[in-house]
Amino acid sequence: MGCKETPIGRIPEDWEVARLVDVAEYINGYAFSPKDWKEKGLPIIRIQNLNDPDAEFNYFDGEIDKKYIVENGDLLFSWSASIGVYIWKRGKAVLNQHIFKVVPKNNVDKYYLYYALFLAIEQLKK
Repeated sequence: MGCKETPIGRIPEDWEVARLVDVAEYINGYAFSPKDWKEKGLPIIRIQNLNDPDAEFNYFDGEIDKKYIVENGDLLFSWSASIGVYIWKRGKAVLNQHIFKVVPKNNVDKYYLYYALFLAIEQLKK
């Protein structure tokens, strides 16, 4: 397999250079307010629940657009307070604001996208 020169360096000939914003849909979570929080229902994923597996959940028991529903294996990107990328593994839940659900486009591999986002975050930290 041959390589080609691109603005980011040499890459395999059958690869393409693309911006992260172009290879996925980024769905921002719903802006829940404390009055929406209930004692039971679907867990609301807040940044604290991504950073601390022992953090308590708030819950939501109302109707919500399915785009805010998160299932195991979904790719999440927190972009406020603490920046990070995560693969959700804690069951069906709803997504709070300041966290994107990242939905890959055009056969982009979710795990490749995870590592590309992770690398972008590390580069921003520098």
